[in-house]
Amino acid sequence: MGAIGNVDETPVFFEMPGESTVNKAGEKTVHVRTAGAEKQRCTVMLGITADGNKLPPFVIFKRKTLPKEKLPPGILVRVQEKGWMTEELYLDWLKSVWFRRPGALLRQRSMLVVDSFRSHLTENVKVKMRQEKSDMVVIPGGMTGMLQPLDVSINRPFKSHLRRFYRDWRCGSTEMTPTGRLKKPSLSQMCEWIVAAWNTIPEEMVSKSFKVTSISNAMDGTEDDAVWLTSPDSETSSESDIDSNESSDEQ
Repeated sequence: MGAIGNVDETPVFFEMPGESTVNKAGEKTVHVRTAGAEKQRCTVMLGITADGNKLPPFVIFKRKTLPKEKLPPGILVRVQEKGWMTEELYLDWLKSVWFRRPGALLRQRSMLVVDSFRSHLTENVKVKMRQEKSDMVVIPGGMTGMLQPLDVSINRPFKSHLRRFYRDWRCGSTEMTPTGRLKKPSLSQMCEWIVAAWNTIPEEMVSKSFKVTSISNAMDGTEDDAVWLTSPDSETSSESDIDSNESSDEQ
C-alpha cells in the first residue's frame, strides 16, 4: 500500500483568527486582535500513502530567498515569488519526497493520485513519472471532494490543529513591532505548527481516507462498504474547491 499515494496543495494563512468571540449583545463592531497579516499565506504540499504513511510537508513561502532562521526538522521549505506551486517546484517535490518515500528505492511500480492542476500535468512531469515507473491518476475537475483522500478526510483536521496552535500562541503573545503593532508568526513558527499539526494526524485516518474514496479497497469486494464511512474527526470534510483549489485557480 506504500506504493499508492495522494498529494495536494493547500493554502495556510499566517493569521487564523477564530470565527466566534464573546462580546456584548447588540454591538455592531467587534474588534479581533491580529497583526494585520490575515491575507498573508504560504502553500503547503501534503502527501500521504495508502498504508497510513505521511510524507514530509513541502512548504512554499512567498519570497525570493530561503529564510535564514533555523527551521524544525521534518519539513522541506522552498520559496517562490508568489508563493505558488510551479512545474519546477512540483518536479522538486517528486524528486525530494515522492521518489524518496519508504520503499521507493526498490523502484517497483507505484501510483500517485493528483488533481487536475496544470503543474501536475506538464510533459516534463509525465516523462519523469514514466522514468520512475510511477503511474499518475488524475481526478477530474470538480470531483476532488469525493475522490481525493486529502480533501475528503485529512485537510480539515490538519487545519483545525493549525488554528488551535495559532490561537494558543496569540493568546500568550504580546510582542510588538517597532511601530506598535502585534508581531505576526515568524516563518520558523509557522513551520513548527505545520509539522506539529501534521504529526497529530493518525495513521488510521490516513489509510482509511484511501478506502472512503475507493482507491485502496480490497479487490474481492469485502471493503466496498467503506465508501460510506468517514474518517474519525474529519467531520465529512471536503476542502476541495473551497480551499486547496483556491490557490490553484489563482496560479
